[in-house]
Amino acid sequence: MISVITIARNCESVLERTILSVINQNRHDIQYIFIDGASTDGTVNVATKYKDKISVFVSEPDKGISDAWNKALKLATGDVIALLNAGDEYYPDTLTKAVAAIDAGADMVYGDTELVSEAGEVRLFNKGKFHLWKYSSGVGLYHPSVVARKSLYDRIGGFELRQKYAMDTDWMIRAAVSGAKIQHAGYRVRMLDGGVSVKNRFLAYGEHMQALQDRGAGERTVYLSMLATGLRGLVRNLLRGDRQF
Repeated sequence: MISVITIARNCESVLERTILSVINQNRHDIQYIFIDGASTDGTVNVATKYKDKISVFVSEPDKGISDAWNKALKLATGDVIALLNAGDEYYPDTLTKAVAAIDAGADMVYGDTELVSEAGEVRLFNKGKFHLWKYSSGVGLYHPSVVARKSLYDRIGGFELRQKYAMDTDWMIRAAVSGAKIQHAGYRVRMLDGGVSVKNRFLAYGEHMQALQDRGAGERTVYLSMLATGLRGLVRNLLRGDRQF
């Protein structure tokens, strides 16, 4: 069984496409867990329309993304865990391809990601490529494409509450350091552009760098990574003719 976790708060306009992408998967062994953080708009009303398709339905206050994900992990009974936040989407064969790669021996798999607008238009395509120490601005992939064994979560734990923006990359770094077998698989997902880590990109970047250092990267690696990211941004701005540094 696959446990798919969707967390949401005040995302009425984009939630339905997420739910439909889960319930329209080409397999039926899905435990669908929906965790709402006490939304004040029509989010719960949208989810209630599909309550017969949702295995676990919770709406109550939480302490943020990490807390909501951890709450869902405690309720998950599947052999495999997938995270799909409100606004993100699967293609119909996403989970079948992901599980096939896990059945072949991986502990965690990831695919490619289309970053889309609220209207569903593709803004950017990410060819997933996992890096650990040498990827200074992230780990090379996006969390909606990640599917992992529940046994991996049981072994290394859930998400750090102190992480508010880079809790997903922190978890993936911990997975890699623990010796988990991580591989790219041939599937694609869609992720809503402009999420909390994008809106708070500098804070998210700081948390990512802290995670690298906490999990084993030396200070030199962290500083060199920061320098590389700054230089890339400077070059990009110069190529665009942007003088606002």
